[in-house]
Amino acid sequence: MKRISKKYVLFSAVFTIVVIMGFIIHNIILSKQQYLELSIKMLKQEAFAHYTNMVHTRTWNSNYEGVYVKAKEGQKPNPYLEDNHTFTKNNELLLKINPASMTKQISDISNKQGDYYYSITSLNPINPDNASDDFEKEALLYFQKNTKEKYYTKLEKDNFNFMGALETTQSCLKCHHNYKVGEIEGGLRVSIPTTNFNKNIVLLETKTNTFLLLTFTVGTIILIFVIYFIKTIFTRQEIIESLNTDLEIKIQKRTEELEENVKKLNQLATMDFLTKIPNRRYFFEMSEKIFSSSIREEIPLCLLVIDIDFFKKINDTYGHLIGDEILKLVSSKLSKNVRSSDILARIGGEEFAILLNKSTRKDAFIIAEKLRKVIEKVSYDHEENKINVTISIGITAILSEDENINTMIARADEALYVCKSSGRNCSVIL
Repeated sequence: MKRISKKYVLFSAVFTIVVIMGFIIHNIILSKQQYLELSIKMLKQEAFAHYTNMVHTRTWNSNYEGVYVKAKEGQKPNPYLEDNHTFTKNNELLLKINPASMTKQISDISNKQGDYYYSITSLNPINPDNASDDFEKEALLYFQKNTKEKYYTKLEKDNFNFMGALETTQSCLKCHHNYKVGEIEGGLRVSIPTTNFNKNIVLLETKTNTFLLLTFTVGTIILIFVIYFIKTIFTRQEIIESLNTDLEIKIQKRTEELEENVKKLNQLATMDFLTKIPNRRYFFEMSEKIFSSSIREEIPLCLLVIDIDFFKKINDTYGHLIGDEILKLVSSKLSKNVRSSDILARIGGEEFAILLNKSTRKDAFIIAEKLRKVIEKVSYDHEENKINVTISIGITAILSEDENINTMIARADEALYVCKSSGRNCSVIL
């Protein structure tokens, strides 16, 4: 009977600790994957913004059916374009610039002056200079097979490549006679360098491995301790029986210690290791519950998504260690200025989220402006420099048609994008 009881206790203890360790390791890996997915999403959003600007430029040109510019000395009309020139009353040569030509020229200027790469291409280009490379061919063939898809992305070692499909319009038919309106005639390509992305991934890998090692080490120590403790109990069975009262007190104390250790390990999985505030996993677990309750009971609920302005520039200028200090400083200020009933968490690199319980749109905007002004007064002393910090805040309120918290986050992200487009250091509510 003693052997059976001993085996059962040992098995239960080992099984419990292994399950807890597996749960914590699973969540560490999950957090890493979520951060990676968010980073890629941010790259895609950035590329899409550049692509949209290029499309708007083409649309403007197309609305005027091409524009004429004064020719520079030695400059000749576009040989691939019909009605490619005209003359002024003073007999000055004017060259016609159509959407494709304008896009090509602007892309060439950008490619020479920056790290980003732009191009306009087609599988059957009229201008040989617009011939597609391997990625562009891959994207265009993808559009042919998947006619409903309008975007194609590919993360490579040094670049994040984005291709947006270009549909044939009526104005395109003047040059592209073989296409029909609505068909995909080509694409606009944006390539973003992934130097900082790769650095962040390496750092993420390092920190993830550190947490995994820490979890494994602590779990192993606890496991060895529990096994040793149980064996000691059973080898001293007679003494334990004679001192039953004292033993129960000791067992209770040991159990509380184990529960406290388990609680600390669980906290590691829900706490952001840098800023010491709740992490993305904790935020989504709690916000889903609050969201469901707010929908069910028709309680006002608002969400703030906060982004540190020009954080990449801070990292590039002063280094990631100073960037980490800025993150800790901002999170500390935010934590001190939110209500105890609200949920503050770091959900991305320089991105924070605050769920405002029982708050209307007006309340949320007032709180957002208060937080923005608090951070606006913040500066970090670095050597002889003062690093000023500002934030942009996207705000949204719960709607009856919202399906889940992700719907609110998407809307707040849209508001945050408007902030950035408006010059940053502001609050926008959608």
